[in-house]
Amino acid sequence: MVGRRLIARIGRAVVGPFLAIVLIIYFALNLVEGDHGLMAWLRRAHQVQDAEATRAATDLELAQLRHRADLLKGNRLDPDLLDERSRAALNAIGRDEIVIFTPPAQVVAKPIN
Repeated sequence: MVGRRLIARIGRAVVGPFLAIVLIIYFALNLVEGDHGLMAWLRRAHQVQDAEATRAATDLELAQLRHRADLLKGNRLDPDLLDERSRAALNAIGRDEIVIFTPPAQVVAKPIN
């Protein structure tokens, strides 16, 4: 009888703090590693930076393509660009011309800080 009371008293004294510690550990772990925790927040911040850099590079490429399209419009046609594009499309050159192919310039986007 004394043994049961002692075990019950010890059980009540241990179970409450044990459950509290387990809950604190659970919430602390979710704070760091959970779906909306600190690590997820850092990953999303990195994804946002990558997306902004990609968008900046795409905006630059779009501006370059729009500029080239504007040069081909009828009211302000650039003869050099028209000559270049027609020779590239027809794969033709003059008898006294030399063609030197160069790789296109690579656009390196700098991340916005």
